[in-house]
Amino acid sequence: MSADREVLAPQARTFLHCRLKEVHGPRCFYCGRHFRRRPGRRKTLDHYIPHRMWPGWNVDNLVLACEQCNLAKGDALPLPLVWLLLAVYRPENWELTA
Repeated sequence: MSADREVLAPQARTFLHCRLKEVHGPRCFYCGRHFRRRPGRRKTLDHYIPHRMWPGWNVDNLVLACEQCNLAKGDALPLPLVWLLLAVYRPENWELTA
């Protein structure tokens, strides 16, 4: 965790966990494993678009992830988002600016 990242109060963290569970269900956003069925699997809040690119704790950029998937993703953009960006912003459509 970077030094400049805001630390969430326990009540805010609990609220976000509950809200995201309502939206995505009680499972890891990346691997799909249920948290209830795996008591040893730690549930974490993950910034879908990395915190350095979209700072803050906006629920639109948060997902529930198991600790293993969260660490594996790290500070990278998720592949589906990269594919979408590459499909929309093709290099042949780029223009040089002066």
